[in-house]
Amino acid sequence: MLGWSTPRRWVAAAIAAAVLASLAGAPASAAAKVIAPFDAVDQFIGTEMDTTQNKSNDAYGNTYPGAALPFGMVQPSPTTYKPGNALVGEKGGYEYTAGLIRGFGMTRHSGTGCTGRFGGYEFPVIPYAGELPGGVLPSGPAADITPYYLRFAHANEVSEPGYYRVALDNGVTTELTATTRTAVSRFGFAGNATLILDVSGPNNRTFGSAVTIDPATRTVSGWMYGTDVCDNGNLYRAYFSTVYDTEFASYGVWKDDVLTAGATSVEKSGTDTGVDFRHDNGAWLTFPAGATVTASTGFSYVSVANAAANRTAEVGRKTFDTVRKDARKAWEKALGTVDVKGGSDEQRVEFYTALYHSFLHPNAREDVNGQYLGYDKQVHQVEKGRHFYTNINFAGSGWDMYRSQAQLIALTHPKVASDINASIVLLTRQTGGWAPGASRMQGDNLQVILSTLDDMGITDYDRAAALQSMITTQKLPATGSKRTDAYQYFATGLIENRKGDFATSRVLEYAIDDFAIAQQARRLGDRDSYDFFMARAQNWMNVFDPATGHIRPRERTGFDQNFDLRVREDGAGRGQFNQSTGYQYGWLVPHNLSTLIAKRGGVDASRQQVDVLMAQLDAGAYTQTGNYLSNQPAFGTPWVYNWLRTPSRTVDVLYRAVTEMYDNTPSGLPGNDDQGALSAWLVFAYLGVYPAIYGTGTLVVHAPMFAQIDIRPIGGDAGIEIQAPGVEDGKRYVKDLRVDGDRRTASWVGAEFVREGGKLRFVMSATPTAWGTGAADVPPSYPDGTDARNNVGTTPAGQGNLGSMDLSDWSYSRDALAAAGAAPGAAIRHGDLTFTWPTAAPGTPDNWIPHGQRVDLTDRPAGAVSFLGLATNGPATGTAQVVYTDGSTQDVRLTFGDWAATASAGSTALLTVDGRNNANGTTGGGTFRVFATDPAPLDPARTVDAVILPQGSDRGIMHIFDVTIG
Repeated sequence: MLGWSTPRRWVAAAIAAAVLASLAGAPASAAAKVIAPFDAVDQFIGTEMDTTQNKSNDAYGNTYPGAALPFGMVQPSPTTYKPGNALVGEKGGYEYTAGLIRGFGMTRHSGTGCTGRFGGYEFPVIPYAGELPGGVLPSGPAADITPYYLRFAHANEVSEPGYYRVALDNGVTTELTATTRTAVSRFGFAGNATLILDVSGPNNRTFGSAVTIDPATRTVSGWMYGTDVCDNGNLYRAYFSTVYDTEFASYGVWKDDVLTAGATSVEKSGTDTGVDFRHDNGAWLTFPAGATVTASTGFSYVSVANAAANRTAEVGRKTFDTVRKDARKAWEKALGTVDVKGGSDEQRVEFYTALYHSFLHPNAREDVNGQYLGYDKQVHQVEKGRHFYTNINFAGSGWDMYRSQAQLIALTHPKVASDINASIVLLTRQTGGWAPGASRMQGDNLQVILSTLDDMGITDYDRAAALQSMITTQKLPATGSKRTDAYQYFATGLIENRKGDFATSRVLEYAIDDFAIAQQARRLGDRDSYDFFMARAQNWMNVFDPATGHIRPRERTGFDQNFDLRVREDGAGRGQFNQSTGYQYGWLVPHNLSTLIAKRGGVDASRQQVDVLMAQLDAGAYTQTGNYLSNQPAFGTPWVYNWLRTPSRTVDVLYRAVTEMYDNTPSGLPGNDDQGALSAWLVFAYLGVYPAIYGTGTLVVHAPMFAQIDIRPIGGDAGIEIQAPGVEDGKRYVKDLRVDGDRRTASWVGAEFVREGGKLRFVMSATPTAWGTGAADVPPSYPDGTDARNNVGTTPAGQGNLGSMDLSDWSYSRDALAAAGAAPGAAIRHGDLTFTWPTAAPGTPDNWIPHGQRVDLTDRPAGAVSFLGLATNGPATGTAQVVYTDGSTQDVRLTFGDWAATASAGSTALLTVDGRNNANGTTGGGTFRVFATDPAPLDPARTVDAVILPQGSDRGIMHIFDVTIG
């Protein structure tokens, strides 16, 4: 049965088809058709905030109905207003429960947060049907724009991809459509006909704007200067040029409280970016009563001239209806990249609406002449045949996009994905780093996007330049990195909790970034960089507390075991987990889940923990043990069950999510869509595969929710065919899988399948099966680098920013150590034992912060073992393990004193140096030591194979430079 939220145009078509069939004497069912992808898109899904949820303004999609082309520059759309609680009503987008429209703007970020600071909505237009006493507006918009807001009812709206229409209560019918860079609007007036051009009325603060009216050519143009989404420091200029098909009857402008009829230009601007000039100046145009007016508005980030050129090239003499038809064709082509068969009408609406939302961003930034304004504020020329994409993720970090949307674009639009990677490379050249400016979220996640797309076969860009930029910017002294607290992270492998700003989750995010760099290095044959960044990819272990079995905040004096993992911060304002709780973030180690599972007690224990997490699927991030699947950090958690050898539970969670969290009502998108990331996640839930190992093109397999799925990429030939007969009859579990005809029990397929295309043929079952449950069936984990040294504790004189021993920016002086006998490679005697001082180059790890690393030794019998090291903010005690070649082990307890104190019992100060280096380039006084533990006896009748370093230490932070036996 069709629900009320099924797109109204399709309901009408279905009814008409049934009537025609009845008149023809045929059964209605015989004429009924499966709802087509284009008709299945319901743009109202995700437009209503669910105020019953404890998720602040994240409790809805924050999407909008409007006109746009796939990945287009403009998105002309209505923006609503609801008096009262600004959290609900003043969303800067489209809130379904609102009864007023603020106007029709040029651009829109789909699905962002930042209430009251949304970006976009430049140059809004308000169709006004009232009188103009004395030839001017009845009141000044600068003082109060709200009297001009427009009442409307949803019954009078129609929305489809590339088109929007509303019959307003004032008698004006407004229609919107678009090309890539041009908005085309049609206003049908019943009486008085005025268009108010609020050129200074975008969603965020504006510092200046101007408008010029040319009655002779029926052209209006202008610009604005303001701040982008979240108002966090990214400033920009936008330009427009509009031509009208109807002569102006009159016109005028306003500036502040002065309205001037007959004036043709106005400007208000300055250099102060601390002001807000919204609504302070603009213009109005009147037309003959009862006129139907079509306006074509070119948009540009370079100049008014380019905006006009965009309009001329893309629209020219085309009519509104022709542009609308072209927009429909573009969306039919884009939505046709994924053809699904089976499923209910409601499922198809849900699926294709999600696919539609996934293709709204990123956005072409270059004009038709190829010019674009780069991140260096210079005008550049894009390579012919390419697009320069921005909004790769809102506010610049890629934090949302790297977990789902980028991969979906690669599968369906490989040419777009290629231009995304090329655009990222251009960003690095223009900025010298990996962020376009101030970033709302943490991390250099654009590196993850690039590496992931590369593994999926998107290689038509300067791969060598991308890798070189990754390598040079993401090393000490960290001056080229955009990562917050990059110096501490690069030097010590962790970020202490006192740093705040979601310190603990940033370690996890940065480890994923480093894994992505390592994989890119491996693909390009750079083994040294692969080894270096894979070691850093395991830094998540530095915030894994072995005593409690959880990832948790770490202080320089030890783990904060009192921290409540149900929350985001510690109560003192020191945020530890970004937009999620410690329980939700506790599984974000997608590249090495098998090791995480082992550390958390093994498969059975971990399964029980994940079961607790999944008891609630969308609990939010406020004092919860449950999950938060509508927000990015938890996106991959359902697939952890694949590593836990129970892929059937992945299936159960995903079916629950689709049923409990999503529907076809305006509140049917459970969280901010974040430019399509959440929608892309939903698409993958339906497809039966998910790119769970970020930085690679590997797809983890669960089970499709449609009987037949064909992915037909535009601009590529690596299509994917998925068959799952029986799904429509309730068979949701995998019984058997054949990949290109070969039987496969593993619950994943590698990136080569994505690159080459292929066929997945499922045999389904109504009950869970043994498929994917074998130890060899789990998806890959990448433990390389686990045992590598992970702390840079020594630095050359004057270069203290090349390391940090104690999380307080202090390090040993390499020069002083050499003078004390610890030059690189030097032999250091400890009684009958000999240590070797590490040969690490400056700025590279020279000691271990222990988390259970294995130190392989030359196999030989030995009577004693000793460790060379120290503690910072110590002392620190832990238990190492000697591994013999016969498989037996022996525990060895060791304690190190603080490097600025005397030796603890059971150790000796083997090296003593005066002074230490600081990251600011200075030196400090004091005496600092390196200790050797007293030799612990071993069984001389057995052969030593290796030593396992302590899993952690009780307090302080332990550092180990070398292990020796003798």
